[in-house]
Amino acid sequence: MLDQERLGGGEGLHDEQWLQQLIHRHPAIIPIGRIETRFSELVSVCMELPLRSGYLDNLLMTSDGNIVIVEVKLFRNPQARREVLAQALDYATALFRMNYTDLEAAVLKSDFDGIAPPARLYDLFDGPEALDESAFVDAVNTNLKNGRIVVLVAGDGIRTDVESLMDGLQAHAGFHFTFALLELAVFQRTSADDLIVMPRILAKTEIIPHFAVQIDDQRVEIVSLKTEPRPSSSATTPQSISSEQFYETVADGNSSLLGQLKAFVDKLSGIGVYPDFKQSLIFRWDTPSGRSQNMGYIAKTGVFYTDHSGGTPAARKYIEDLADCFGGKAKIHEKGNGYVVVDGKPPHIRTLTDKQEAWLAAIENFQSQIRNDEGE
Repeated sequence: MLDQERLGGGEGLHDEQWLQQLIHRHPAIIPIGRIETRFSELVSVCMELPLRSGYLDNLLMTSDGNIVIVEVKLFRNPQARREVLAQALDYATALFRMNYTDLEAAVLKSDFDGIAPPARLYDLFDGPEALDESAFVDAVNTNLKNGRIVVLVAGDGIRTDVESLMDGLQAHAGFHFTFALLELAVFQRTSADDLIVMPRILAKTEIIPHFAVQIDDQRVEIVSLKTEPRPSSSATTPQSISSEQFYETVADGNSSLLGQLKAFVDKLSGIGVYPDFKQSLIFRWDTPSGRSQNMGYIAKTGVFYTDHSGGTPAARKYIEDLADCFGGKAKIHEKGNGYVVVDGKPPHIRTLTDKQEAWLAAIENFQSQIRNDEGE
């Protein structure tokens, strides 16, 4: 059995700087897909990013302009446990004051782990998967303006005071970021350089969209947003950066469609159907036996598909019910899988907004049949 190494010991082999460099050199060590499901592969940008409030340990980004900041702390020091959250929030606030030009200027003054800095920030992302430069700049500016970044506190043993850290964050819920605590447990094998590092997400927040951060004359204030009251029986689905970006892509500036889609997702949560945001929005329901059932998915183009709903009699009946309520036809494959078409093609979500109640009823009928089949 391997023993976990206590970082920052008297021998000084593995300290905060070592952990910071580890993250910079191996960004895949951050399980970003478990924090924000739609984020693409992380790219290390720099270390020691100069900000108004100090030097940020690690800055990472994705090729589509998403931003991840990391503050590294070894939690042997009780003072670090008390101060790390405030420090991370200070760095986040400093970033929210920036635009792309400001961020690029700061990046080019940072530590690139002994490598010469790029001529421009975009040079780190101009591979085949990257947005073109103007789209990348727009995406970064949008994320900075809206405060959409992932804030990570990474350490070797974030267990003590986790609940108090997260409780303290709720006072700052207006920031539209995702905050996560990442434990990087280090185990030594045959030598000081032969190590196994095990990442683990211990806690994370969801965006709370009813507040915002107002920055005026160098002051930061948490302010409430005016929102339409919800019926008391309606659940509110937690939001994340991934979900907000997906909704905005699908709605394409149509605020009415955006509101209707979010309202429908909230209604689904009331019957146990939850959204799974990947490159598409998948509606999932966990059956009584524990099986994850795909109830259909919305592509980022806004087109709704049901071809992964399964080939069981209950799934075929569900597709037929959907075809009836959408005014379309059910196309059933030989293997039993099927999908709905309206006017010869899968329907777009904007044509279904007035059919939500019938859609909901079709799902509930499917759930009832599955419960009977599984003998609940």
